[in-house]
Amino acid sequence: MKKILYVIIGICALYLILCFFGPSKIKVERSIDIKTASVEDLQHKLADLKFFHDTWSPWTRRDPSMKTIYTGVCCEPGSTYRWESELDSVGKGTMTFNKFTPDSVLMTLNFDGMGDNELYFITKPSNNGSINVTWGVIFDIGFFGRVPMMFINMDKMIGPDYETGLAKLKQEIESTPIQTSTNFEVKELNWDAKTFYGKRNKLSLEKIPEFIGQTYASVTNALLKAKTEPMGMPKAIYFSFDEKAMMADFAPVMEVANGTKLEGVEKFETPASKVLLIEYFGAYDKSANAHYAMDAYMKEKGLTQSFVLEEYANDPMLVKDTAKWQTNIFYLVK
Repeated sequence: MKKILYVIIGICALYLILCFFGPSKIKVERSIDIKTASVEDLQHKLADLKFFHDTWSPWTRRDPSMKTIYTGVCCEPGSTYRWESELDSVGKGTMTFNKFTPDSVLMTLNFDGMGDNELYFITKPSNNGSINVTWGVIFDIGFFGRVPMMFINMDKMIGPDYETGLAKLKQEIESTPIQTSTNFEVKELNWDAKTFYGKRNKLSLEKIPEFIGQTYASVTNALLKAKTEPMGMPKAIYFSFDEKAMMADFAPVMEVANGTKLEGVEKFETPASKVLLIEYFGAYDKSANAHYAMDAYMKEKGLTQSFVLEEYANDPMLVKDTAKWQTNIFYLVK
């Protein structure tokens, strides 16, 4: 019995010694070049956990019927994606979006039973004019788990999955046409000074619809009290938009005749100005390409933007086909 005990003690001692030599961290990375018009838009797609699952995750293709749960607001810190699969090659775990940096999208990856690990996407300009995307993960290996990692090649195990996923992402991004000013008709107009009433706020995207409804209701009540009517359809003035945080500093407004005074809402005035117009048709959340086209046009013409005004030319409650929703996008320029 003593010999057996000595053998067990010896094996345990050897295991402990090997733990000191086993890897404490393991990194797996893969990269690909993607042609895209906007780094910000690409980073947003990388941070969109539902877009990942639905569009380019290699594990979704392996098990389309896996269970998924999403929490939080897309692309805001703390938003999560939880998956559960009966396949061992997919398993169970959680991805959590942490933050954007100028050249990275940072997340946390937790496979059940393995603790938190560092997941990241690095986006940098490539020599060929594309954006180089690096998808990487750093596994933190616990002390007693280091010996098995001396004999397991994690790069070989999951590297091919990363390559498959990035190839699918590239196909998805590049199959969406890169919009330039030639894809939209840009009209140059001259505006007289204008007056608007509404309320200004800085909000994340999911809070915008409720705020718009509340603001238009407030302006309508103020118009009724003043016994006057708005000019044209409802509008919104955008003072700034943070694509990474998906936050808008804006004011839903209605235009009124100059000199009109309303109570309980904020007054906004625009000077006589040169204006660019794009008439965009489609769902509101798909209008980014029209704005990219406007940016391209201003760059071509050497113009700079003061702010943006959108006019919602028809009522989506009456026009059910989103392809027929019209948004007149105005850029006040100089």
